[in-house]
Amino acid sequence: MFPLDRWIFGILLAFAISSPLAAQPNPVKTIPCDVLVAGGGLGGVASALEALRLGQKVCLTEITDWLGGQVSQQGVSALDEGRSENKEVLFSKQYKEFRRRVRKHYGGEHNPGKCWVSQLCFSPQVGAQVLEEMLEPYQRSGQLVVLTNTVIQDLELNAHQIFSVTAITHIPKDPKQGVNSLPLSHFIEDWYNPIPSPRFAKQRLSLVPASRQNQQLKWIVIDATETGELLPLAGVPYRLGTDRQTPREPSARATGTDPYCTQAFTYSFVIEHTFFPQFPSKPAEYDSPFHGPSYSFGEEGNTFPVIFSYRRIKSDVYPGDFLIKMIQQFFQLGDVIYLGDQSLQNWAWGNDWRLSTATSNLVLTQQQLEAQGQMTKGNWRGGLRSSALANAETHAYGYYYWLVKGTTDAQIQKVNPQYSKPYFLQYAFLKGADSPMGTEHGLSRYPYIREGRRIIGRPSTGYSEGFTIYETDLNGQGSSTGNSKPTRFFPDSVGLGQYPLDFHSCIINENFAASPYEARILLSPQYKAYQVPLRALIPQKIDNLLAGSKNIATSHITNAAYRIHATEWAIGAAAGNTAAFALRNNVIPAEVANSDTLLKALQTQLVKQGNPIETSIFAEP
Repeated sequence: MFPLDRWIFGILLAFAISSPLAAQPNPVKTIPCDVLVAGGGLGGVASALEALRLGQKVCLTEITDWLGGQVSQQGVSALDEGRSENKEVLFSKQYKEFRRRVRKHYGGEHNPGKCWVSQLCFSPQVGAQVLEEMLEPYQRSGQLVVLTNTVIQDLELNAHQIFSVTAITHIPKDPKQGVNSLPLSHFIEDWYNPIPSPRFAKQRLSLVPASRQNQQLKWIVIDATETGELLPLAGVPYRLGTDRQTPREPSARATGTDPYCTQAFTYSFVIEHTFFPQFPSKPAEYDSPFHGPSYSFGEEGNTFPVIFSYRRIKSDVYPGDFLIKMIQQFFQLGDVIYLGDQSLQNWAWGNDWRLSTATSNLVLTQQQLEAQGQMTKGNWRGGLRSSALANAETHAYGYYYWLVKGTTDAQIQKVNPQYSKPYFLQYAFLKGADSPMGTEHGLSRYPYIREGRRIIGRPSTGYSEGFTIYETDLNGQGSSTGNSKPTRFFPDSVGLGQYPLDFHSCIINENFAASPYEARILLSPQYKAYQVPLRALIPQKIDNLLAGSKNIATSHITNAAYRIHATEWAIGAAAGNTAAFALRNNVIPAEVANSDTLLKALQTQLVKQGNPIETSIFAEP
């Protein structure tokens, strides 16, 4: 070959190797399902379990390598439960089974962590393990396909239905540089890109109906993602952020909606009491006004032992032992922390990341998605702002440094300018595969998302703009009035919950001004048992899509009650039951909601499956 020929050949070869065609991932793998559940959090797992128990073939996708959402990969393994719920009156059968198995793992220990925020605090590792055990028989039989490390990349719509779903599984090329080697912000955009990257091989998946009937699709898709990720892809109406003030939403801000102001999100981590002191290096940007100067115990009554025991997940000595209790009382020690005790850190004035403006919000609005080109077919990248994730990661690392070596307190010094926070050096930041979080970086695999996109239900009598659960449905005339009327009775109830309106409000400007109304309804004492109406699960426009998590048709205010562990499970259980019922009866979910006969049959099925839908418990004494 002449030199010119070699030169031309070399150019052509280099072009072929570097061309997009050469970089394409493996051929698409097709997987059939009766029910596709997108999102492996508590709502997603509950949806899958219920549909499986009713004989459906289920596909379950999850962006991380752990199932469980709040109780595992998000590091909130301290169950938020109302006091009446702890009587187990309101719990779904499978949620009770999850709690039973967690306690069995600890040898029957009622509260392994001896925490005070919950009656059950445990390691995130255990939460993930228990849920895997509950699903394992269905995986073994082939009835369930679990697709971890998998994201939804596109939806194929046909008339008023989802025809097929494109997903991408990311496979680490080097286990040492895998999905948990660095925090999420480093990888999230890569995972939605179908082109293989230096760290990850990619497998494209086509998730399709397992069968058809009379040319109609025979499957249901459940969006149980943490942020309502499928809603923009499906083109269904949804809300994001705060709502306008109305008679049904009396505590809402009078100035109007703010689509950027969602509740704070949090990267959790675990610390352990050690014999030897720790000397962490000051994190980058710690001195920024958004990090170090903002940390606080909250009020003067909160001490380090109070914060540590709040979500303690490991303690080998009972604080209630007689001798220890006497010593505590005599010396007024409060909660004693023992060597080896471990505490999960998820604190409002600590690692909550609250700044949420038009340039810093995590969950991108429809307008922002369109401006970025993410709504162009094939360009979906998850709908999140990766720089917001990075800010929250930095904030969590800074909070650990502040706990150990910080000397200021943003809140207490407002009351007591002379206050100086002492060092607490004997507390290690746990990380590595064997740590409770199971990550090399020590942070949770995914942040704890309190609020994302929320569907708007279908219009009906009294809901001309679409069905929504409003503040007055939970608190009579509104929590700010202290009214004690019972919650509204929904005739289409498919589940129960109970928790106060628990806000972790956003910061709406760089002067740290919080959303103005949320302080009035934070942890409202007038909370009662409430219902999950079927209409809140059914979006507009798409007939075979259900909401299965905190993305149901709530307002910004009522989301603060529906987002917690047991209620998210109840929502998922309702979605899984509804999907199986609709498939078996060859109807769409909206037809069930509009038919007294079908609705009653679904409610009978729910109760038979162990999912309560009504209760006589209205209010706490």
